[in-house]
Parts: sequence; C-alpha cells; structure tokens
Amino acid sequence: MKKTTCRNGVRVLMQYTDGVLPDSRRSAVEDHVGACRRCKGFVRSYAETPRILREATVTRMPERIGRRLHRMLVALPTPGRDRS
Repeated sequence: MKKTTCRNGVRVLMQYTDGVLPDSRRSAVEDHVGACRRCKGFVRSYAETPRILREATVTRMPERIGRRLHRMLVALPTPGRDRS
C-alpha cells in the first residue's frame, strides 16, 4: 500500500472533508492536517468552496458588462467553425 503524502493525498483530504473517510483512517488524517499548514489550508479552502460559489452567483452582473462579455465570447474562434 502506497503511503499517503501531501502531494498524493488530495483524494484522501477530499474524503476527509466530505465526511466519507473510513474511521480507520480519520484519526491519522486529523493528526496530519492538524500539523500540516498546507493540508490545513487545502481542507479549509475545499470546505469553503460551496459558500464562495453561492456568494459569487448572488450578485447580478451589470447588464452593460453582460452585453460586452457576450460580444467578446461570440467573437472567439470556435473549433470547426469557418469564420470567413
């Protein structure tokens, strides 16, 4: 079995944050996260992502900016579409 490290443990940290990590591994992960600034930051940001997305979509984009964004997106080349 491969040892879980900060670099290869993202899936484990996601399972830990989602509350689906088996109890047999939870204690070891909690000990590691408690001592590892990088993993603690990952867990915090992963847990905050849904709230950040909700807050970002609450504010309505000003109509003028929406029109400008639409024009810019329409002007982008589309693979397979001939622009001539």
